[in-house]
Amino acid sequence: MGAHAYISFLSDYGWTGGYVAACEATIACITPTTRVLHISHEITLGDVRDGGAVLARVAPLGPAAIHLAVVDPGVGSDRGALAVHVARGDYFVGPDNGLLRPAIEALGGVEDAWLLDARTVRAQAHLTPVEPSHTFHGRDVFAPAAALLATGLPPAVLGRALSATALRAAPEPLAEVGPGFARAEVREIDRFGNVALALGLEQLCLRDSHELRLVVEEEDEQEWRSRVVRTFSDLKPGELGILQDSWGRASLALNGASAAELLGARLGSVVRISLEFSADRPA
Repeated sequence: MGAHAYISFLSDYGWTGGYVAACEATIACITPTTRVLHISHEITLGDVRDGGAVLARVAPLGPAAIHLAVVDPGVGSDRGALAVHVARGDYFVGPDNGLLRPAIEALGGVEDAWLLDARTVRAQAHLTPVEPSHTFHGRDVFAPAAALLATGLPPAVLGRALSATALRAAPEPLAEVGPGFARAEVREIDRFGNVALALGLEQLCLRDSHELRLVVEEEDEQEWRSRVVRTFSDLKPGELGILQDSWGRASLALNGASAAELLGARLGSVVRISLEFSADRPA
């Protein structure tokens, strides 16, 4: 194993309280020349699926690296701590709760995996005390493990080998498609209020100008009219549209306003979509 030039870092820590800085400071003590690339620290609190999706779409964009990911609602429990080598040459470090799986698959799948031993990691990093805290494994286990791997240390030194089949799978979001309809879970609402769904337009077999009926289930069941567009500017002010976002997902959007606010949609909401056949296409 050779050294890696950078460590990517994703978490749900947020930027207050010094949690991100504590992890980065720990890395700097072990490998001060390694660059840390911050993917996001605004992952929805404890949302393993949200973190996994963001990691999976960003990690493949750069060269092979060490990927440190910490969305860990089970910290201090018996969930495992992982180091995973993937086909492209990257290493992932994080909790065994499904967070890492989407990105692992995006980079070719598991080559080798190890269950990290926290005390061994800290001893190899010359950190004291050797016993980690029960509540901050990002700083005390995962960050030092990522830093040690970045220096070229063999992961077998840090723990025991683990079968790829033993890794926990990521929970799957709801996505159902049938003749003329679909139901899909809201997986992201960005700062602009665009509502990304857990499927792509190609799964819906939609094309430009198709008109749709939308309902956000468990809200007031109000029905909304929408149409398929290529970009935000194709929409009139106040008009609701569905388009393919920059990550390939079907996304509900308004031109210059928040679709989430209009619809009352939240993360985890289920949107029901019905296709209204346009005049140029038979039903």
